[in-house]
Parts: sequence; C-alpha cells; structure tokens
Amino acid sequence: MAETQVVQLQCPNCGTQYQAPIRTVIDVVQEPRLREAFLSGLVNQTVCPSCKQGGVLEVPLVYHDPAAEFLAVYFPSQLQIPEVERQRMIGELTQGLMRSLPPEQRKGYFFSPRQFVSRQSLMDAILGTMGISQEELDRQRKKMAFMEKLVVMADDLKGLEMLTKGQDDTLDHEFFMLLSSRLSQAEALGDEKNRDRLEMLRKNLMPITSYGRRLARQQAAVESLGEVKTADELLDKVAAADLDEATAIAVAARPLLDYAFFEKLTARAEAADGAEKDRLLALRSHLAEVTQTLDDATRARMKEATDLLRTILESPNPRSAVRDNAHLIDDVFLSVLALNAQEAERRGASDAVEALSIVMDEINAMTEEALPPEMRLINELLQAEYPDETRELLHERQAEITPDFLTLLDGLASSLAKREDLDEAEKQETVETVKRLRDIRGQATLLA
Repeated sequence: MAETQVVQLQCPNCGTQYQAPIRTVIDVVQEPRLREAFLSGLVNQTVCPSCKQGGVLEVPLVYHDPAAEFLAVYFPSQLQIPEVERQRMIGELTQGLMRSLPPEQRKGYFFSPRQFVSRQSLMDAILGTMGISQEELDRQRKKMAFMEKLVVMADDLKGLEMLTKGQDDTLDHEFFMLLSSRLSQAEALGDEKNRDRLEMLRKNLMPITSYGRRLARQQAAVESLGEVKTADELLDKVAAADLDEATAIAVAARPLLDYAFFEKLTARAEAADGAEKDRLLALRSHLAEVTQTLDDATRARMKEATDLLRTILESPNPRSAVRDNAHLIDDVFLSVLALNAQEAERRGASDAVEALSIVMDEINAMTEEALPPEMRLINELLQAEYPDETRELLHERQAEITPDFLTLLDGLASSLAKREDLDEAEKQETVETVKRLRDIRGQATLLA
C-alpha cells in the first residue's frame, strides 16, 4: 500500500505552486517516531518554499498500532464528502493496509476500524492507547487553555504577574513542556507570528514562576560551563551545584562525566564528613542515574536512526524514501549516515558508498530547496569557479542582485569571520569562504 503521495499545492499566501509528500498511512511498528510526529502536528505539514508560510494539510489517513490492536481511519469532516463515498474510501484504505501485511498479522480488529472526523479526537484515542488517562488529558487541556490566556498578555509583564499569582501548581514542568511543544510546532509550520508570541511568553514567565526560576538556574549552570578549563574545575562546579543544576550540567556535558570524573567525585565524597559527605554521595548517585538514562536514550535514538537508514536503503526508490521520511531526519540520523559512509569507504564497499551518497545528495537537495532564494543563489555562487563562472552567474541573475542581497553577503561574511568555535581545518576553510564571499560581493556591487 502506498504510504505517501506527492501532491501539487498552491500557497494561499503568495500563490507559489510546489509539490509536497503527503502521508496516508502511519504504522507505529514500522516507524515508531511517526506517532510522536503526528501527536506534535508535524505529519502532513507543508511549508511554501518561497514565503515559508505553511500548515497541516488535512487528508484521509490510516493509523495502525498492532501492539494495542488499534486501527483508526481519520477522515477530516471539512472534506465534506458524501457518506457513501466516504465509506468506500475508508474501505479502500483499510483493505490496502491489510493487503500490505503478512497473513498472520491480519486480525479481527481490521474489520471494525475506529473512525474519526477530527484530528483532536484521534490524538486523544492514540494517547489512550499509550496509557494516558482521561484525567491526564483533561489536566493538559486545562493547562493549554490557561496558556491561551497568557499568550494574549505575553508582552504585558504586570498582567502576567496578576494571572500567574498562586498558579505554581499549574505552571509546572508539564506546562513548560507543553509550551515548548507549541513553540516547536509553530516553528515547524513556519508560523512566525505565533512563534514570536510564544517565545516572548516563555521569556517573561521565567522570572515570575517557581519552575521558571528553576529553569533559569539550570540554564545559568550550563552557560557557566564555558568558564571551565580543566577536569578539576568541572568537578568543583558540579560538587557545588544543587540537583537541578547538576542534572542540567550532566545533560549538557555528558561526555565529560566519564569514569575518571566519577572516581574523583567518589574520592571527594569519601574525604568529606557528616552532612557534606551524605550530600556528595547522594549527588553521585543522582548523576549516575541521569547519565545512565541519557546513555539509554542515546542508544535507543541511534537504533531508530539506523533502522530508518536501513528502510531507506532497502526501498525501491531511496530518493523518494528520503523525502517521505524528511520529518524524521535529524542530526542523529545524519551522524549515523556519516558513520556508515566512513565505514563503507574504509572497507572499500563501493556499492554501499554509492547508495549512501544518493541518500546524502537527496538530503542536501531538500535542504537547498528549503532555503530562501537569496541563500540558494549564494550557495550556487560559492560552488562556482571564481571569477569567471561567478561573474557569469551574477549577470544571469542580475535581477536578484539587490541592496538587500549585498547586505546579506556582508552579514554572512562578518558572521563567519567572528566564529571562534572551530578547529584549525575549519578555521582555514572559513577564512577561504569569507574571502570568497567578499570577492563575490565586489563583483555583485558592480551590478546592483
């Protein structure tokens, strides 16, 4: 069964026509991360490559969780298709899923799929299969409703103080996680106005809520790591931290909390007396639990990325598979892809190198397509030979050489020139890129 379709869209904001992959089947066994993506509103979200405006495209969709024996068909009410036609399409979707599975996986619940006409009701049902109770859902909705009131007053500090007074139980970890989730969703959908309001709300809630002040302490602890130069200085900083601050440091600097670090922390605890000894031993136990949890999560995420890469490589059309799974491609996946490519080159496995190169090329192509036109032109200029090819390209695209384009060139060159977080090889490459940008800027000035 085809799990995705490529559809032609026209941006309602700027009129640009573009193609986008639309998913019609979610099977959480085959692709576990799709459940989280759907619950976050990121499945079938489209973004115009020109103006960056976007949103979720509501289309019929099958959701299947074999472990919970849960099969659902989402048929958005706004499509307004006659009931007879709707039932026919539902039958085709579910039968198509059944045919795609081995006979032993076709069970009785396939003949009575649950039907949903609103995305929210389907989300609630999915959360129910995950063991989240109606009480928890109601609590989250209450917090989301309160968040809506706060968003309206995001830039009114006195108003926020009045609304949040005595609301520490509501403005807890879960509230800030929901706020972060909404912010991530707004960013993914290109909703800049909503994103800015949510960012302002989070910033202004930090100093006036107990949990916000706790987050601020954690952020300060992480930022202070920039001052740490030696392993002993790191040990001093962690030993002086409370549990919240130590947790934040562990998350931010996990590789530094190695066996030697724990040996030194243990020695310091054993050398202490009384309450200080108990505090340091408790801190050590807490950090051991935190690092173990982080390591387990990293291994699980690496496995997911490895499984996704295998799925893409084994598909009939890897390029299409990359685009179908674009929302699952992140830094961890790119790291796994790079490691596999290095290993294939080391073994001299030319077929594997070629297959992995196809995947990387398609990811690079998608990244390029998502860039604003000005950045795409700059990338083309950086890849062209200087001075002849760059001059020719600038002449061909003279209409795009505006004062704003020149300002962008200046800004990029200046920003790259100020970077200090680079090794020697990266520094040399950056110096060459800055020089090329400034040379191109000189050529472009003559055409502006």
